[in-house]
Amino acid sequence: MHVFPRAGRLAAALSCAVVGAVLLSPSLPSSADEKDRLEQEQREVQQEQKAAAEDLEHSSAGLRKASAAYAAAREKLDQAQTRLDELNARLVEVQAAHAKLEAELAEQKRLLAEAKRELAEGKAEVKAQRDEMRDEILTRFTGGDPRLAQAAALLSGGSLEDLMRQQTYVDAAAAGQDATLQRMEATETMLVVREGEVQEATDAIAAKEKKARELVAEVDSLRDQAAAAHAELSTLVDKAAIAKRSAEAAKAADAAELRKLEAEESALRSKIRSLASAGSGSDRNVGSVGGLFEMPVADTYVTSPYGIRKHPIYGYVSLHNGTDFHAPCGVPLRAADSGQIISTSYSSVWGNRLYLYLGRVNGHSYTAVYNHISSYAKRSGTVGRGETVAYAGTTGWSTACHLHFTILRDGTPVDPMPLLG
Repeated sequence: MHVFPRAGRLAAALSCAVVGAVLLSPSLPSSADEKDRLEQEQREVQQEQKAAAEDLEHSSAGLRKASAAYAAAREKLDQAQTRLDELNARLVEVQAAHAKLEAELAEQKRLLAEAKRELAEGKAEVKAQRDEMRDEILTRFTGGDPRLAQAAALLSGGSLEDLMRQQTYVDAAAAGQDATLQRMEATETMLVVREGEVQEATDAIAAKEKKARELVAEVDSLRDQAAAAHAELSTLVDKAAIAKRSAEAAKAADAAELRKLEAEESALRSKIRSLASAGSGSDRNVGSVGGLFEMPVADTYVTSPYGIRKHPIYGYVSLHNGTDFHAPCGVPLRAADSGQIISTSYSSVWGNRLYLYLGRVNGHSYTAVYNHISSYAKRSGTVGRGETVAYAGTTGWSTACHLHFTILRDGTPVDPMPLLG
């Protein structure tokens, strides 16, 4: 459990911010340089706090769940909006493609009409030329072949002038026949070309009409999909709003729990001061308090250190008022030193916790605080150094079994690590 004082800035993605409350007052480091550093960092935190709302640092399971639900709703909302935007963009593209195709189709139909007209004209011309050739052939059979008439003139002894006139007539008739035949052949060739153009234009129109029908169907489908996406978007907006209200309600409940906890902490600090004033236990004088106390867990390591630093979840900077130790559920938690159990209680924030008053050393009182424990080995009385006082757990605002261990000097938290041997 990380405790961060006052307000911090939450990542904008979750909207409902979460900030830690002041559970214990900040400590006064023994080193002047360390004091200056901490005070500077705290001033930076306070500057951020002025621009942020009052939030909660760590959260209860309810708030974590509500925040996750809200984040999921926002993600789905973003996805639905993206899908709707994509559908609308595609709809515009398809409508533009359909309009272009309609224009091309109109031009293709115009070309087809022109090709059909030219085809009809070609057919009429071919018919006329065929009729001309037919008449010419009939004339030959009914009027006689000019070449036969020429032979008859020679046999009958006609004059030279008659023979020349007859030859001119024969040549003209042959040339006329050849020209008519050539025109007919050219017209029939062009007729074949026109028929091919008509067929090609007809096929192109059929393909474009099919594509146009497909685009119309796609437009209709896209409109239906866009309408469905818009309806889904509206539903997700409502769900996101509900999730946000749930997160805000959970946040308010967490804030109330932290206010209640602060009152309890204040009472315990008063009790510690009373014990120190009453001279409970001996006032030891040692050269150095370094390594004075025993590690609260055997075979462990630090998973989250004490200090002012960036919050691992929400990203803002504040105080982590103790040291988190690796401690699987059920592992014994040991007394850091001989002392007196002055409180065992349950907090929805810290779970099961135990306060062990360790007495006075060099004029200062020291108290060890064990948090998130699963159960107690002792709930009151005195204990010896290294004696099991409780067992590790994950109660309260915790996501996994561990020990959040705090050392209070004169009622305020200090870094436990220099004091542990």
